[in-house]
Amino acid sequence: MLWKIRTELADRPGALAELAARCGADDINILSLEVFTAESGAIDELVISTGVGWTAEDLTALVAEAGCSNTTVRPCQADVLSDAPTRYLRAVLRLIDDPVSVDEELETLQGFEEYTPAEWARADVLVEIAGRLAERYQGSVTEGPRPGSGVPELRRATVEDASAVVDMHERCSYESRTRRYHVPMPKLTARTARHLSAPAGGVSIVATVGDAVIGMATAAPWEELSGTAMEVAVLVEDGWQRQGLGSQLLRRVIQESRYLGADRVVCMVQPENDGMLRTVEGLRMRTRVVQDSGHLMVTVALSDQSLSHAVDRPSVPYRQTRAIPALRSQSARSTGQPSREHTFAGDGAVPALSDRAGAADPDGAHRGGRP
Repeated sequence: MLWKIRTELADRPGALAELAARCGADDINILSLEVFTAESGAIDELVISTGVGWTAEDLTALVAEAGCSNTTVRPCQADVLSDAPTRYLRAVLRLIDDPVSVDEELETLQGFEEYTPAEWARADVLVEIAGRLAERYQGSVTEGPRPGSGVPELRRATVEDASAVVDMHERCSYESRTRRYHVPMPKLTARTARHLSAPAGGVSIVATVGDAVIGMATAAPWEELSGTAMEVAVLVEDGWQRQGLGSQLLRRVIQESRYLGADRVVCMVQPENDGMLRTVEGLRMRTRVVQDSGHLMVTVALSDQSLSHAVDRPSVPYRQTRAIPALRSQSARSTGQPSREHTFAGDGAVPALSDRAGAADPDGAHRGGRP
């Protein structure tokens, strides 16, 4: 059976030879080896062949005996034995025919949730190639409804909204997409749109005019932080921004998150995204802002105790979309930089909302972080 192992070798001469000897003692054949450089040191990725009966837990214990740490093991197929340049070139060939499949290509190529700087650079180039191809092949974009053509209605999204979500994404500007996903995200695949419309364990709210989706807010569990935190993000079509729709969507998705048992919601926001920061401030709820590398981690309390979970722990890397790997340096929070806490007026309750967007809100900016 073939396995791919990613591990950090002990920082001493002969560490790789020790790992090879340990594998050889158990009749494990090392078929390929790739070395990455990361902030923590060298990271080795091996493809090995084992006999029947080996498990991921067994292999993790084996490499630990050789002095390795931070090990991830997963089964793999024979195609991983091709050298990295060949695999990436084949991915480019497939993108020429289907540029919107970039997220699936990256998932296949990378394989691990944690990305090294080299993998981040490769993924960044692939996303740029896909974006340029998509722009070249892009046909006419269906024109959406304009402000004044109808009153937006807010409701929970379902997978049936995926096609309309893709259409809205096509109508959004480069700036809006970048602030929503933290990267340009040139195309949204139907698969990703279905995931965003009905996130596992979370909820999405769409704003619609007729059959068209013009805005969307998504909340998904942030398992790395805790089981009671939801990560939220908002995107509103450019023509409908500054109409109060972003505020309506954010309030509604926070309300739904509370119904699902969340005690706080978290937004990852670019520091220059004043619109989203004003929208969060307009909630008039107790909020904590922590500098997290190049982003702001904004935590909104849904209970009296919820901010205490975030105060005494370092900020954590946030999960980006599958199409975009996360490369985060050590955060300012983890190095001791104090957070900025804002306590707004009001009791922190999320008021009941109607299903119609209603009057314009001067704080109604649009764009947020991610899931």
